[in-house]
Amino acid sequence: GDTVYSFDLELRVTKPRTWPGLGPCGAALRWLERYYCLQGTQFQRFDPLTGEVPPGYPRDLRDYFIPCPGRGHGQGNASWGDAGDRCSEMPFQALLSDDTGRIYAFRGGLSFRLDSRRDGHHAWPLGQTWPGLEGEVDAAFAWDGRTYLIQGSQVSIFLSEQGHRRVLGYPRALQEELGVPSADAAFTCPGSAHLYLITGDHVRLVDLTQTPRRAGEPVPLPHDHVDGAMCTDDGVFLFDGPSYYQYPSVAQLLGAQQPAPAQSIATHFFHCHQ
Repeated sequence: GDTVYSFDLELRVTKPRTWPGLGPCGAALRWLERYYCLQGTQFQRFDPLTGEVPPGYPRDLRDYFIPCPGRGHGQGNASWGDAGDRCSEMPFQALLSDDTGRIYAFRGGLSFRLDSRRDGHHAWPLGQTWPGLEGEVDAAFAWDGRTYLIQGSQVSIFLSEQGHRRVLGYPRALQEELGVPSADAAFTCPGSAHLYLITGDHVRLVDLTQTPRRAGEPVPLPHDHVDGAMCTDDGVFLFDGPSYYQYPSVAQLLGAQQPAPAQSIATHFFHCHQ
């Protein structure tokens, strides 16, 4: 019915909860840090702590979870155009590798999950993954279990654990948070508190452990412009239009006189066949 039983693994007790706005569920599942209640051919997304259902539900399973001919989320949404087509060459405005190894790409008010070929590679409206967030993301980075999403002169911070929950009091002014008025791209490398903010053809370093945070002097890059940037254990990636440029380390990026060889975003990150 509409009763949920949670089992506390530490206290070893069962706690019943009543979620009248959700059930009854024929089945329930967690997928991509989101929670779903299945009801016949429909489903609802819900908050795993309160049972609350966001606007826009219920939806039809055949448009999202089940590959039916002529239907399905894989068919895309015509209103998204090239922004929702993973294999289009439309530029991405930001990319992000978080502390858990998840990789996201942003463009046109949509986000893509890149690190999981089975679960990702198709577009979701921004608010599906980042509750309360709308519009376009200009730059993104992660540090200390938190994800920073920059939109114009504002920044929002989300907690990476238990889905993505916006930290109270955000968005805030980017100048107040990071010491710069805006940024074209941003990245942190795994295990480092050094943030690199890119504007135009220069990059500035911010030590995230400092209070207040201040941006260092601009250092030239071998690129006139980038749309986004990301750093993983495989190195630093700069994104411009349909192409990306990979550098083994930050030091090699800053020491480069010429851009690294251009490679296809669609081919290497989305496994599209050109």
